[in-house]
Amino acid sequence: MLSLIAKSRQFTACGETDEAPLARELFLRHKPDLVVIGLRLTGADGIQLIKEFRNLNPIAAILALSEHADPFSAQRAFRAGARGYLTIEDAPELVRAFDEISSGHPYVGASVLPLILSNFAAGAKGSGSFDVNSLSDRELEIFSFIGRGVSVSELASELNVSVKTIETHQMRIKEKLALRSASELRQKAREWLARSALNRIREEPEAA
Repeated sequence: MLSLIAKSRQFTACGETDEAPLARELFLRHKPDLVVIGLRLTGADGIQLIKEFRNLNPIAAILALSEHADPFSAQRAFRAGARGYLTIEDAPELVRAFDEISSGHPYVGASVLPLILSNFAAGAKGSGSFDVNSLSDRELEIFSFIGRGVSVSELASELNVSVKTIETHQMRIKEKLALRSASELRQKAREWLARSALNRIREEPEAA
């Protein structure tokens, strides 16, 4: 990333780190206009760091960087306050992304844009009639974990919250999606994840 920025001559890098504490220190010290935040960091969740940086400096344009083209992660990143989203595969688009987000425009990399548009066209719905856009960021995260078969106790441990908190989130998710039981919630979560995976497969180019 630093080499791409250096070649552009339009932007100057003030630092790089994969550790959240040092990232906070650099952000507060240099007050950058643009920030690239990897979604996998040592010592913090990238989504939470986006929220934190957005609160510290609402003017800074944040670009989320992911290892994979995942529309779910992109949705969470934009909800958290990112203005752009790229994958490692989209690295050649970095300078263009900087140009767009620094001008106040959102930017999505070529590898994930078709997936986001596919989800949008489907209304972010699974085979049932529900819309996950009504869920908060935390509820959407929990809904995704449920779809992967993660238990309530495992979820509580993973998110460092109480079992009661997870159960409260589950109740709210069921209310928003008009689901009547925990089993129906698990089924719809699995269907939603499966549909998202199918969209990814459809958009992947066939091997030569």
